[in-house]
Amino acid sequence: GVFAVSPAQVGPVHLQMMGRDRYKTVWRTTMNQLLVIEGIAVRRDTDGRHCLNDLHQAAIQSGLNARTKEPGKFLANTQTEELVQELTVTQNMGIAPVSKIRGGHHQGTYVCKELVYAYAMWISPAFNLKIIRTFDALSSQDNRHLFSEQVQAGVIILESAAKLLNLSNSSKLAGLQKLQQFAGIP
Repeated sequence: GVFAVSPAQVGPVHLQMMGRDRYKTVWRTTMNQLLVIEGIAVRRDTDGRHCLNDLHQAAIQSGLNARTKEPGKFLANTQTEELVQELTVTQNMGIAPVSKIRGGHHQGTYVCKELVYAYAMWISPAFNLKIIRTFDALSSQDNRHLFSEQVQAGVIILESAAKLLNLSNSSKLAGLQKLQQFAGIP
């Protein structure tokens, strides 16, 4: 199963895997959305990079990787090295595309989203689709949340303007109709 957890909720979460009776506990973060693939929580570092080691475990869990396609082998691949170099040159954000943390609770190899896609493609077409669909679902959640906030802000602004400017009912109605049109409500 693939899960995306919203950042708005904080604390322990119990997720029931589709068709399975076991529960996994993962911690929601307040900074980023958490990817959970095949019951494996994919950690992120402070710069938003994703942990390849967790993705590797998710691929094994899903049966799409027989432990032979480890993150180290992926990063040593010539094509991957070229992609890392290209990302280093073109990102211009001051954040390296790859970061390795040795030792401690957050140990692992963390990579940017483009390398997550490349790693998933290197594992298998099926795993690649899981990753793409998970990121798409997260993006859709973000967009829906943002859109909802925009509509709420529009209502608040309209209510404030109506009070401050003493708008007529027809002006209020026109404003609500514009907001309704923006929201796509017939």
